[in-house]
Amino acid sequence: MSIVIDANMKLFADRLHISSHRMINDYGLSTVDEIIESEAERGNYRALEEARKYYHSPEKLVKYFRLADVENKYVLIKHMDNRTRERMLPLLDREDLVLGLNFFTQDKLLEMLTEVDIEELVNVVKEAFPLDAIVNMFTEDEMAGFFANKDLDKSEVVEQMRALPPDVMQKFIEGITGRPAGETNSGELIGNIANLPDDKFHKFMAGIDPDVQRQLTFQLAKTNPKTMQLFGNKPYIRMLNKLMKPDMVKPMIMLSKDSLVNMISELPRELMAIVGAQVDEKKLAIYLQKGNHMKVIEEALLV
Repeated sequence: MSIVIDANMKLFADRLHISSHRMINDYGLSTVDEIIESEAERGNYRALEEARKYYHSPEKLVKYFRLADVENKYVLIKHMDNRTRERMLPLLDREDLVLGLNFFTQDKLLEMLTEVDIEELVNVVKEAFPLDAIVNMFTEDEMAGFFANKDLDKSEVVEQMRALPPDVMQKFIEGITGRPAGETNSGELIGNIANLPDDKFHKFMAGIDPDVQRQLTFQLAKTNPKTMQLFGNKPYIRMLNKLMKPDMVKPMIMLSKDSLVNMISELPRELMAIVGAQVDEKKLAIYLQKGNHMKVIEEALLV
């Protein structure tokens, strides 16, 4: 007596284009879920179509649609509309987003960096260069503009003047008085400078010896890193432009994820899909399920 398939399972097998012989030999007492899983793994696209009716977890979605396969993820993401694709980008690790920046030209990267928050840009530059090198790359005009800036805290500058190294203090005093440093009481001189009205104080500090300005800037940056933001974006863009592109991209790990996502979203669809294909497959599965984006799978993978 031969084994037969009941009517419901026969209809199910027909939908998946599985012969009765193979249904009996391969699947015997298997459940529908087990059959779909096995056929999906074999690349049976009819089974993949059925899978979306049966998946119950991100793990099953990953398995049925082989989302661990980078090529599958690439095809899937490429077929998303722009909004769906861009909203998926925050799922990527920061490191993957940074790697994606290599698809841009150096000029384009510099252009985009002019738009990021100054605090982030300073963090990128500090990751790329030691602080003393950064200070030495400011031009004399930039240094003068820094000390003339009314947002620079006067009390912090005075505090750092009192902490100047002896050789720099000597240069500071002699540059101001025109006399040997030993003939001047440094504390009294600094006190007189501190008593200047704010506008005259900043104007005075903008005109002192550039080497003294650099030392003060170095000390200020160490005690209050936020003062570095007063230079604005332009000097830092110029510094980064001194680097080869790979060396410029690497410290951009210091950018916020929002900034990185905004940059990657400017890539063409195909390149954005390459970057997006690095996403963790389980995160992608959850995004597809919760965002009601399963139609993307039908259009991209079930062909």
